[in-house]
Amino acid sequence: MKNIIRLIAICCLSFSFASNKPEIINLIFTNDLHGVIAEQEATFMNPEYPPTILGGSALYKYAEDMREECKQSGEGLLILDGGNFFQGNPLGIVDGGQFMIEWMNKMGYDALVPGRYDFILGARNLNELAEQSQFPFLASNIECQNCAITSENFKPYIIREINGIKIGILGIVGSAIEENVLSENKIGIRVNHEIETLNKWIPEIKDDGAEVVIVLASTGIPWNRERVYKEFREKLTEDWNPEEHPLNSLEMGYFADGVDVIISGGESKGYPLPWYDSKSHVYIFQNYGNGTEFGHIKLKIDPKSHVFVGYETVVKGRVSQTLLADDFTPDYEIHDWIKNQENKAIENIYNPKVAVDTKLKPMNNCNDDSNRISRDDWQIPEINLEDRIEIVTWNCEFFPTADDSTILALSEAVSDLNPDIIGFQEIRRTGWFSKLMDQLPQYDFVISQQSSFMDQAIIFRSGMFKLIGQVEPFAENDYNFAGRPPLQADLLYLCGEEIIPLSIIDLHMKCCDSGLKRRQKATKMLYNYLVDKYDNGEKNFIVLGDWNDDLKDKDNAHCFHPFFEDDRFYFVNRDIVFDIEQASYPKEPYVSFLDHILVTTELIPHSTDIDVRTLRMDEYMGGFDVYEQYISDHLPVLLSFPLK
Repeated sequence: MKNIIRLIAICCLSFSFASNKPEIINLIFTNDLHGVIAEQEATFMNPEYPPTILGGSALYKYAEDMREECKQSGEGLLILDGGNFFQGNPLGIVDGGQFMIEWMNKMGYDALVPGRYDFILGARNLNELAEQSQFPFLASNIECQNCAITSENFKPYIIREINGIKIGILGIVGSAIEENVLSENKIGIRVNHEIETLNKWIPEIKDDGAEVVIVLASTGIPWNRERVYKEFREKLTEDWNPEEHPLNSLEMGYFADGVDVIISGGESKGYPLPWYDSKSHVYIFQNYGNGTEFGHIKLKIDPKSHVFVGYETVVKGRVSQTLLADDFTPDYEIHDWIKNQENKAIENIYNPKVAVDTKLKPMNNCNDDSNRISRDDWQIPEINLEDRIEIVTWNCEFFPTADDSTILALSEAVSDLNPDIIGFQEIRRTGWFSKLMDQLPQYDFVISQQSSFMDQAIIFRSGMFKLIGQVEPFAENDYNFAGRPPLQADLLYLCGEEIIPLSIIDLHMKCCDSGLKRRQKATKMLYNYLVDKYDNGEKNFIVLGDWNDDLKDKDNAHCFHPFFEDDRFYFVNRDIVFDIEQASYPKEPYVSFLDHILVTTELIPHSTDIDVRTLRMDEYMGGFDVYEQYISDHLPVLLSFPLK
């Protein structure tokens, strides 16, 4: 019925007099800002000569100018955000998102929908941000049972009347949050499915008077939307129940009868024009994220029936606009305000004021395994030795590659091996990491808070180490690290005769040959960072992870040069990379050693009795195919050493 009315309205418009021109409501929207509203260099456009993106100061001026234009023209204005607004940059996360809310208040946003990354510091923090906000947080599908979401500024929907037209805006949080958010950050929260939410709230919002319906959804339009949508339609013809799986914005749009427009966040992939679903007749929009773009369309609404009859772009052929300095002008007062806050945030991130308990004393019972879970599905030997530290780097390829089976297999592998520290890479679904740690009560952990995707995590024996700080260097400039800034855990070793500081840096470099220049630049950045720390007395570093280069690569085909040329650092596994039996990536035809451990000679002198080897999990688990099915296509690499 909605589509018939819309078609009739469009036909009538074709023959209407000038006085019957459609009502116009300007819709400006952002998504996946990730705390990036400061001026930035667009290295993703041109790594050698990056143009300048002005960010939040230019968007503020654009919105103010548009607000004035609307007063003159009589057109309406809405400003919306599709979620993931503060995590990912020191400016956004240093104060838990408060500065971002302050900027959004100045911008005059009308509403936002929370995204998965907005839970990164827990539901209580998100609730405090909602309390600070002068606009509502829309989340119609969040059910709270004694949870921290208590603010009255959390609403399922709002209705804004603009020029006599009632615009209903419904917020839908992606149900994939169940898998993508740590359990401790969503205690008491249940996120209902997208289809259930549409079926419940669309009739209600219309009964409440909404004439045009906009859905704000943090469900994300994926990369290669044509292929993903085609595969989705094919699955619908098979024995596949969409209500048993989290839906992205395209899939949700298929079921969005009664909805006119979906503003999507949840992916930083942008499209210049919307996706149009021929079944539900909904338009679905999403910009590129990280403060680079915003969208601006003019909603066209029939003045008599108040039916949405289409949209037009402001820039010819494009919904989204990139905030380039060549095309936009900043508000200079806002620009300086943001810049000053960015400087303070970076200083705070890199120089945190950490209070160390002066009453800490060395412990005698560091190897207490009384709470260690035992499982015997595989014959995996223990590597833990008394009076030594065992540290492992482990790329867990799309964790959890086999869901619950991965949790069972990997938790048994870790418990059986029983190392003191592990640096994991490629954590795809963060919520599942909580399930893994539930099976490993002898360990504490830190996990990425500012990564764009594929997190890193460091776990450490809680009876042996105390965490005193977590840093993610280069989060403010992570292009060369492929959006995955290194994860640094600063620990105190509590065993032995004295307490010893130890810093672990876990990284996952840009993949593949096309990323060589970025890996080289990232390594240079990391080297300069470590040298600065070294010169200032911090010398106990271990850097581990998937470097995506082989130490035996030709001189012009790897990223290791800065460390090769400085005898204060060395790769402990350099001697074993020539042994093909120890290749950390053993799959033909790309057999290679990609996972490395770098140390300082101050911490582990060359004369130290160390044990370095690749752990042949394939041999312990009955073959590489079995290991890859359950855990990864990379093998873990071990360093064992005495700490004196």
